[in-house]
Parts: sequence; structure tokens; C-alpha cells
Amino acid sequence: MLSCFPEKILGGLTRLRESRIGNFSEELDSFPYLNSIQDLPSLQSLAIFGDSEGRIKYLPDQLQRLTALNSLSICYFHGLEALPEWLGNLSSLQILQLQFCMNLKYLPTATAMQRLSKLRKLEITYCPYLGENCSEGSGSEWSKISHIPDVEIG
Repeated sequence: MLSCFPEKILGGLTRLRESRIGNFSEELDSFPYLNSIQDLPSLQSLAIFGDSEGRIKYLPDQLQRLTALNSLSICYFHGLEALPEWLGNLSSLQILQLQFCMNLKYLPTATAMQRLSKLRKLEITYCPYLGENCSEGSGSEWSKISHIPDVEIG
């Protein structure tokens, strides 16, 4: 597995369609070297991994420029409590997977979620607070996702 990836090379991978980012050193509290990720116009699938200690509290802002993404997996962001409003800018997104985000409680606003007009599948796995908040009919976040055809909470 590649453990070091020079940023200059990342921006040159213009045909890259799928990537997994994360599992960095335990000392990090943010994602280094992601400025050139916006130069990946063909990237369709991304899995991003935070840390199990809860040091990383935000998703990298650079992700909002990946408008060709149709699949996004957000995993092990124990410090994340709310998804950012800019998530609604990922207009090509069809599949959103949220996994092992133990303190995640809130989705973006209803307006941002409605902008995800191509979103067909939402998976929430091992995100206890968000899972409860997204319970069909009774959860405080349910109205934001009730239009999504396939919602799986586990």
C-alpha cells in the first residue's frame, strides 16, 4: 500500500476514477496535501477515512470541488458531529455511505440535501446518533432524507 503520495502527482492524475484517502498518522488532526484533489475531474468514487481517536472534526473543504463524484464513503470520523453544508454541491452524487462516525448527529440542511437530486442511496452504518435521528417518521433528520429512494440504517 502506498503510504506517501506527493501532492504534485495527485493533481496530475486527471483520469483517476476511484480513490481511497486516509488512515494517516495518529498525530494528524487534518488532511494534508489535498489542495490538488480539485484537479481530478474524472474522480467518480471516493472513500475517505478519518481517525478513530476523534481528532479530525471536519471533512476537508477541498472535497466540495469534486462535482463529478457519484459515490462518496465517509468512514471513521469520530470527531465529526455534522456534515457540512457544501455537501449539497456534489450534484452528481448517487450513493452516500456514512460508516463508523460515532458522534455524527446531523445532516446538512434540508435545502442542501434537496440539491442532491441524483442521490438514490444513503447508507448509515454504525453512526448511532445519526441513525437514531434518521429513523423513519420519528427522527429529527428524517424529513431531510425521506425523498431518497433507498435509505439503509444499521
